[in-house]
Amino acid sequence: MGIISRLLLLLYVLAVMAALIVSAGVCLHFFQTQVWQDELNWILSRQETLIVIAVMFLASLCLLSMSLSSSKKATVVNLSGDVELEKGTVKEVAVTIPAIVSVVERAALSVAGVRQVEAKVQNQGGNVPVKVQLSMVLSQSYSAPEVSAEVKTAVNKALQVALEISDVPVEIRITEVTHAVIERERRVV
Repeated sequence: MGIISRLLLLLYVLAVMAALIVSAGVCLHFFQTQVWQDELNWILSRQETLIVIAVMFLASLCLLSMSLSSSKKATVVNLSGDVELEKGTVKEVAVTIPAIVSVVERAALSVAGVRQVEAKVQNQGGNVPVKVQLSMVLSQSYSAPEVSAEVKTAVNKALQVALEISDVPVEIRITEVTHAVIERERRVV
């Protein structure tokens, strides 16, 4: 929802709340009957009342169309939680996103020319339950297109072997090309 839509919603809610407060005051007899009837007759006789009613009607239509629209302008990425590998079976399997990230990063680091890699895995659902985005540091003497193709193959092979997920979309972004040796943290397996 954009800023203009939020402002429209704010003004709309404030107008409805004011009308409800006045209606509650009338129902609870805080206002004398003759006073509020005279005010209501005066309000209904003004042309501005029709303009306010038209604006409220247009705002209602606008807010209704936004609430019923099915277009997704912002993609929500779930970087935690579980990915269901076999849905609806007796042996239902769920794997955490960090576990998938670990498999992907190890597969990418096994390719010659990849110095450092950071993986993001998005939970999508459907036939291909995940989408992989890699940010890599490439060694200077290697070709980016060739290494990228090898990384995609290695990642898909690792996901096929470990999780039996095939044809996972892999987006690769080279963030740096370096000839320096990058210190890596040692992992205890």
